[in-house]
Amino acid sequence: MTEPVAEVVRAKRFELVDSEGKVCATLALGEDGCPGLHLCDREGRERAELALDMDGALHLTMRTKSGGVFGILGFGTDWRLGLQLFDRNRQVIWAAAHSGL
Repeated sequence: MTEPVAEVVRAKRFELVDSEGKVCATLALGEDGCPGLHLCDREGRERAELALDMDGALHLTMRTKSGGVFGILGFGTDWRLGLQLFDRNRQVIWAAAHSGL
């Protein structure tokens, strides 16, 4: 027998959990009210975040196992994009930007 499927599910936060109940991903609004998708590793540490900012620009933040940011990829609302890579002291070691097509 097929279980019924809801047409729409509304919530302020969604959590994807594994068979042991550990959170693997969340979809939620941040403190600024902007939506974000957070992906966690097997130990429950956030490793990636895909989020919109207040201006509607999209950002992908990549984190190390210890939680430090090692990369940010940003897509502006006006075709601007940029990539920054960081060392363990959060110093930029490589960056590129493009101001439009």
